[in-house]
Parts: sequence; structure tokens; C-alpha cells
Amino acid sequence: MADQTAIAAVSRTLRTLLLDRMLVPAVVTIAPPDVTVAGVDGARVNLYLLHLIENAELKNQPIPDTAPPGAYGRPPLSLNLRYLVTTYSALETQSDGDLNAQTLLGDAMRVLYEFGNRIDSLAIINPAAGPVGEPILDSTLAGEFERLKIVLQPAALDEMTRVWSAFGEANFRRSVIYELTVVQIETTAPLPRPQLVKQRRILAAIRSRPVILDAYASVPPEPAKGEQRVRVGDAITIEATGTLVDKLYVRLGTLDPIRLVPAALPLQLTVPDDTYPADLDHPVARPIPSVQQLQPGLLEVQLFAEQAEEAVQGGLDRGTTVKLPRHQGSNVLLLQLVPRVTGVSPAAGNAATLLQVTGTRLWSPAAREAEVVLGNAAIRIRPPGVGPLAAPTPTQVQVSMADAVGLLPVQAATDPPYPLAVEVDGARSRDVAAFRFGQ
Repeated sequence: MADQTAIAAVSRTLRTLLLDRMLVPAVVTIAPPDVTVAGVDGARVNLYLLHLIENAELKNQPIPDTAPPGAYGRPPLSLNLRYLVTTYSALETQSDGDLNAQTLLGDAMRVLYEFGNRIDSLAIINPAAGPVGEPILDSTLAGEFERLKIVLQPAALDEMTRVWSAFGEANFRRSVIYELTVVQIETTAPLPRPQLVKQRRILAAIRSRPVILDAYASVPPEPAKGEQRVRVGDAITIEATGTLVDKLYVRLGTLDPIRLVPAALPLQLTVPDDTYPADLDHPVARPIPSVQQLQPGLLEVQLFAEQAEEAVQGGLDRGTTVKLPRHQGSNVLLLQLVPRVTGVSPAAGNAATLLQVTGTRLWSPAAREAEVVLGNAAIRIRPPGVGPLAAPTPTQVQVSMADAVGLLPVQAATDPPYPLAVEVDGARSRDVAAFRFGQ
């Protein structure tokens, strides 16, 4: 594959092609069109590399058979080159001097049209272009996977005018633009080499993965089925199929998988607080790191099955039969973990009252929003250090009833108290609590 000299090699190839196949004798130069080439006094054709663009079709295509099988190779830099072709007459000051330049341009365009798509198959026949019989294609480009092709690029008069205006005080000359595709420059970065396969392994299984049909809170005397708002410490029931396996695990949110007894249907477990329950893999309870402890919000429930399956493994021989563990995950079912309210103190008060709520998962430093919902009013739980209130904790929060003034009508002694709940990041507690807001 070509290296960094490929661009210059393309220009040399085009010069050789024109020198070899043009019928009108002329010098072919490779220079900016606004400069005078030293030592060239007669008619000439000038090639100027005007613009380069990356070839979008080949941008991510490695050269076939250059990258290891099954591995991502390193595609070469693929470029399209655009040349400005300009012709100059030997006697430009004569009345018909431009006719010579027009003749040169027609001859050059004929050559590029006739031979532009088969440059790699041509040999030199004109001694003015080089040793007769040698390839016209530059040796740097020999053996490239992509063939060079050159086509006339349409360019409007105003576009050509802008091109020539960029050359300062140079006189505008009749020119054409040709696009050559494609030249590829090899990357110097080493190619990845994957490891050879030393051992083959084929695993066959007929068991389907477990599927969760339903999951709900199962704490009497609440409804035995249908309640999908669960709290820390609640027992939940999981109805599933495909659970008769060697090992069965359940994952709740961010917790590590907990092993269950596969034969016990329906499956039941308690939502842990700060300690994992003892299971078949861990006979002693383990602490749950604070960053993993479940917080109010959506709670993902998923089962994982591990089953020993027959497999055949070996090198290039017939292989041997072995037993290998196979892991399969179930679908994910969503529950909602909500705070638990266990107490309210005092049970009644006015705007000067500091209301204290106790329970579990009432507040978290990572929570975006935490509120005590009283009737239709939401009283924000202030973070630590804001106001005279006690710092909130996961088990106890305090709010000022002064924040409810204007939000809640003051109640008479005969009015029923307002229902009270705690809501953290959209998860509202389902416990029954009340507070009377009076004078």
C-alpha cells in the first residue's frame, strides 16, 4: 500500500500520461498556475493540485486481506484529488495565440477522457515521457487495491472566477477541473492481532430463561396481590416460570443478587434495609454498603438462573463432553420503593409548630426532591443547615408549619385532620398518618 508519497505519485503519473499520449508536443508542468516556470518558454500544460477531500465511501473500509479475520483493522486514508488543468500558448501576444492554448486543452482533455480509467494498464510508447515499455503508473502506486480513475468535474464560470481571484494579480485563464479517485495512504499504526483459538467449546441447552409474570407486596392485612408500592422491610412475592434450576438469584435495584430456593413457588423475599439476608450462598448476613442501599423511586426486579448444561470442548480433536454452568437473565419488572411513615409528632398544631415525621427512607442526600405532603400542600424538607430545623435523616425529618400558611386552610376542631405522606423523588408513602392544622 502507498505511503505519504502517494499524492505526489499521482501528479507524476498524470504528467507521464499527458506527455506519452498527447498528439501536440508540449511541456507538462506541475506548479501553481500564477507563476512563471523557469526554463519553460514554449507551449505547456500545467497541473495544479487544487483540492483534496476524504472519500466517504471508503472511510471505514480496510483493504481486504490486510486485517486479521474477525478483528477491526485500520482503514487507510482514502482521498479524492481535484486538479486544475491549464494550458499556455507559446506565442500569447499574437492575434490568434490563444488558439494554440485551446488546441493543447482539447488534446489534454482527450487523453484524460480516453485513458483516464485504465492508467494502471498502460505502458510508455513515447520516449519523451520516459523509457519505452515501462508502466505509466508511478511505481509508488503499483499493486494498489483501488484503481485510479479520473473524470471531468463540472465547474461553473463563477466558481472558476473565484479560483483565479485567489491567485492575486494573475490573469484569468481558461481551465478545467478533474477529480481523481482514489488514492490511499497506509497508516503507520500497528494492526491488532487477535489471539488464536486454542480451544473450541459448544454449549447446547434446551431450557428457556426464567420469566417474571408478576411481583407485588405481600404484607397482611394489605391486598395479597396488585400492590406494587413496596417499602424497606416489606415482603414481596414474585410469580415466575422457568425457576426450577440449579441456582436461582434475584436482583433488586442496585443490590447484589440474592440467592433464592428454586422449589419454593411463588418466590418470596423481604426488601432489605442495610443488611443482606442470609441465603444459600451466604449463611451469615452481610452489611450493604451505603452507596448500594435502596432509595425511593423505581425498583428493578430481575431473576438470574444458573444451570449446568452439557458442552463439547477441545482443540482440533473430536472433543470431550463436560458440564458447564449457563447463566440466563429474566425480563425486568418494575416496582416502586416508597418511604415508610411510622409516626407524627405532634398530632395537631398551628403555624408555629415544628412537625416531626419518623419512618424509613424519608430523606437521602442524593434525593433531588423530598417533601411532606399534607392534604394538597407539599412542604419541602429543607437540607441540613437551612433554618432552625433539625437536620433531616433517613428515619426522621422535620418541617415548619409556617411553610403551609396560605397553602392549607386552618381547620376547626370538628374538621377531620389532613392526611399526611412523605414523597421522595416522586415516590409517595402509602402509610396512614394525619395532622390537624388549627389556630
